[in-house]
Amino acid sequence: MKKFNNNFTLKAISVPFALLVNFLFLGVMISCEKTELPETGSIADLTPPSASFSAVESDDFLIYNFSNTSKSATDYTWDFGNAGASSTEKEPSYTYPAEGVYTVTLIATDKLNQSDTFSAQVTVVEPPEPPAIAPEILNGDFNDGQDNWKVSTFTGGTTSPFNSSSDGENLNYDGSDNGSKTAGAKWTGGTSAGPNLSGSTRFAYQALTVSPGRDYVLEYSYSVKTGGAGLDSTGDRVVVEILDGHFNDGVDALASSVAGPILQHVGDAILGKGNFTFVRQTFTANDSGLVSIWMYGVTSVDAYIDNVKVYPAQ
Repeated sequence: MKKFNNNFTLKAISVPFALLVNFLFLGVMISCEKTELPETGSIADLTPPSASFSAVESDDFLIYNFSNTSKSATDYTWDFGNAGASSTEKEPSYTYPAEGVYTVTLIATDKLNQSDTFSAQVTVVEPPEPPAIAPEILNGDFNDGQDNWKVSTFTGGTTSPFNSSSDGENLNYDGSDNGSKTAGAKWTGGTSAGPNLSGSTRFAYQALTVSPGRDYVLEYSYSVKTGGAGLDSTGDRVVVEILDGHFNDGVDALASSVAGPILQHVGDAILGKGNFTFVRQTFTANDSGLVSIWMYGVTSVDAYIDNVKVYPAQ
């Protein structure tokens, strides 16, 4: 067996400890400068937010509803373009104070604090008022007798609206001269209202639909025969009213008349049979647009109405 010399000594290269530490620290620093470490568990934002919206005018032209069409966003900041008015709702509504052009801005942000901005103009303008409804007056010249002037029922009264007559004025419905008398509606002492009110009293009725809150004109012509003693201190007359609503039963229409019509005109010029007085009166329609014409005589003698019209005021 080979033996080793006990005097043999293995010598290693010795490196000072401080130098070794400095070397390792420098290596780490160089490595950090080359590579930026991500946060634990983080991933790249592959779908950054995209802001967009649309604006729709409501029934009230000052109110706009905003539809948010942004993508990959969770938080929203709106600027409505009016003195700093803002919202953080996803799909807000906003009421503008007046007509004008406003720049609306939306900032859409995600949870990684990435954001996108989108702006668009909103033009606030009051729409033009639509033309008022022009109601059709059926048988307004009374050429078809009593047609279209009757209530459906009349509790305690008659559905006959007037006495048919050939003693209307000489003018046709379009205003042209007929050259002789035309048809008309007639009331007598026996069909009169007022002190003679009874189950035989006749009221003419026609329901109309007009534009709510708009101004309208009532036109008609009337004549009262001379020689009557008069039913009361007010004298012989015809009465034409615009009632608030539509009515199936004449008793309800009469109650509305007594409570107070939208318009009442009393024709009390007594010029004799065949001498007609032209009437033009303006009224404002109610909120529903449902109105009615209600006509009657308060007279001891014959009284006449002809060429009844209702149309929008200019």
